[in-house]
Amino acid sequence: FYEVENKDGALRPGQRVGVTLPLKGDDQSLVVPRAALLRDIHGGAWVYEKVGDHSYARRRVLVDRVVGDLAALASGPKPGAQVVTAGAAELFGVEFGGGK
Repeated sequence: FYEVENKDGALRPGQRVGVTLPLKGDDQSLVVPRAALLRDIHGGAWVYEKVGDHSYARRRVLVDRVVGDLAALASGPKPGAQVVTAGAAELFGVEFGGGK
C-alpha cells in the first residue's frame, strides 16, 4: 500500500486513481512508440519491422510496460531496427486480406 497526502480532501475513500511510480535501476529496455504496437485476437503483441525497400515483416514482441506514448519491450526486434509507427494497422489488414 502507498500513502499520499490529502489535506484538501480531493481524494475520496475507494476512489480510483492513476499513478506513475518511478523505478530505480539501470533499465536498458528497448522502447518503441505505442503506435507501433498491434494486438491480435489472442492478445499477442506485434510490430512491423522494415526488412528491405518497401518490405516489412511482422515480429512478435513481449511488452513489459507502456508509459504514455512509449512501450518498453521485454523482447522484440534488435536495437536499431526500424519499425512502422504510422500505418501499422493498414499493413496488418493487407497481410490478412482486409486491405484495399
